[in-house]
Amino acid sequence: MKIATFQGPVVFGDAKANLATTEAALTEAESRGVEILAMPETFVHGFFSAEKFKPEFTVDLKGAFFQGVLQRFQKFECMLLLGLNEWRGNDVFNTVAVIEKGELLGTYSKTYAYLSYETRGDQFPVFERRGIKFGINICADTSYIEPARILAMKGAQIIFTPHFNYIGYEHVANHTTEVRNHHVAMAINNGVYVARSNVVVPETVGTEPLGYAGVGVGDCVILDRRGKVLAEAGISRKALLVADLPDEDLRQGGPQRWRQTSPSIAAALYDEYQQMFARHENVSLGKQ
Repeated sequence: MKIATFQGPVVFGDAKANLATTEAALTEAESRGVEILAMPETFVHGFFSAEKFKPEFTVDLKGAFFQGVLQRFQKFECMLLLGLNEWRGNDVFNTVAVIEKGELLGTYSKTYAYLSYETRGDQFPVFERRGIKFGINICADTSYIEPARILAMKGAQIIFTPHFNYIGYEHVANHTTEVRNHHVAMAINNGVYVARSNVVVPETVGTEPLGYAGVGVGDCVILDRRGKVLAEAGISRKALLVADLPDEDLRQGGPQRWRQTSPSIAAALYDEYQQMFARHENVSLGKQ
């Protein structure tokens, strides 16, 4: 199975331009035999600080705008993972929509969303293409063990990780190193292929979309189960990463190290989480 991830520029607040970029990426991906393409996090409108965020940067998946998106991409055989700010009821979710031949197959919403206007997701769906299972982690989700492990335990063989990394200058080097290493660890610890998409954002002095001066450098990779690089985009360049993953290996599945966990170890982990939550609640209530 050929998969692809996109690394490239986004136009903040301009869905028309970003959807045109998406269609161009889909066209190239399909010409190269790709079956699943992942675009970056919140790619339709971009990613914003609470001060810069506006309701018009959201998408109602039942509304006319998104129905037009589905119709636009109906001609493509390649499955599309499209990042957007989803308006759902009274809440905004950081969501990836899974689209195939103009149909919405489902969504995944970021579980470690951290901005004040975002509501955290709490579901971990697994999707299929030709019987091969995959899941999605969005940006900050990849810094935690639970989202990827839950997907792997549900049978996912590939985890796509859409990002929107716009980083303050003093943190760019460390963040780039840490994120790459998180992905390697995710692949090895869960026995899955990992495919990262990301934006490239030039210096934005005076128009900082996240409230501070920074830059987005990309550094997208597709990794095998051992963390070996199958494809990489490099730094600050537009690229469509394509990797051909072996169907036989995908269907066979990778190592499932968590099966060695005993009930007592799982219980101990649960207890530690409960104690941590209790300590946090006590601090919040001023009891410590």
